[in-house]
Amino acid sequence: MPRLNLPLAAVLLVAAVPSALCQVSSMKKPPSSPRNRHYQGNRAPLAPRPLIKLPVGSIWAEGWLKTQLSLMAEGMTGRLTEISPWCRFEGSAWASSRGEGAHGWEEMPYWLKGYISLGHLLGDSRILAESRRWVEAMLASQRPDGYFGPESNKTDPDLWPNMIALYALRTHYEATRDRRVLDLMLRYFRWFQALPLHRILPGSWMKIRGADNLDILHWLYNQTGERWLLDAARVNYERTADWISGLPTWHGVNICQSFRGPAQYSQQTGDARYLHATERIYDAVMNLYGQVPGGMFGADENARPGYNGPRQAAETCSIVEIIYSHALLAAITGDAKWGDRSEEAAFNSLPPSMTP
Repeated sequence: MPRLNLPLAAVLLVAAVPSALCQVSSMKKPPSSPRNRHYQGNRAPLAPRPLIKLPVGSIWAEGWLKTQLSLMAEGMTGRLTEISPWCRFEGSAWASSRGEGAHGWEEMPYWLKGYISLGHLLGDSRILAESRRWVEAMLASQRPDGYFGPESNKTDPDLWPNMIALYALRTHYEATRDRRVLDLMLRYFRWFQALPLHRILPGSWMKIRGADNLDILHWLYNQTGERWLLDAARVNYERTADWISGLPTWHGVNICQSFRGPAQYSQQTGDARYLHATERIYDAVMNLYGQVPGGMFGADENARPGYNGPRQAAETCSIVEIIYSHALLAAITGDAKWGDRSEEAAFNSLPPSMTP
């Protein structure tokens, strides 16, 4: 076969043709318009999100991740009812239709929030049946005035435990479309809205962590379109601790759980200053205490001056809360850096926190 001899210029010209016909484009974040037609995102006037959280059960884990979830199901998370008095149904104030009994604070809802998601992610009938018992009990506990849950939290009131319980109910709704969840939430937030202003988030964890309530209020508005929920969200934000002017606390879990609050509210105001406040808080904390590897900052209970080296501890509670906060901020902003930060903590800090 005769050799084909081509001038170098001809070869370069041919090689350049595909490049001339192709255009490479990039974007900093996904577009937020048009609105998603397949899943419920933010309703107007809330700003549309570039990313939308898929309902639980939309994605099934396989491989390494499924193995990790299965270990959780057969490990401490899945068997906590066997060893923890806070997670035993019998005698719990969370299991009583009148809210009477013991262990009526945050412990059970914290566990159920993850436990019910684990059940749906694995399709585990044992976990789903146990979760359903707690959900049915909470639905049955709603009083005529709209309040639900342990009676001991109603007196002051302490709304913090219910904030966590609402997440578990939200997951149940995502998986089942059980309309009773929306009805309970609407009646509960009517009760919340009717409280005298000084009794709404007056202090303690609920005031610091009001962003959790805001998350549920915005979600419920998106599901129902009830405009009065936006007014309740405004009041909730105004009664939450001030995360705009500075840090109201150096408690590690509080920071991880609440620094996102201003960015969440920016969806309602359209004011970029709220988003910038969240960025500013995160940067300030990480600049001082972020020498800890794995996406965390040093705070063994509190972040403290003089304890800012790479050997400082971070609580498991802080790790899971910052993972969620970063994921939520990724959805709100579409900025990949928040997804990267969530992934860094999830793969580098969470696994060793669960290692015996």
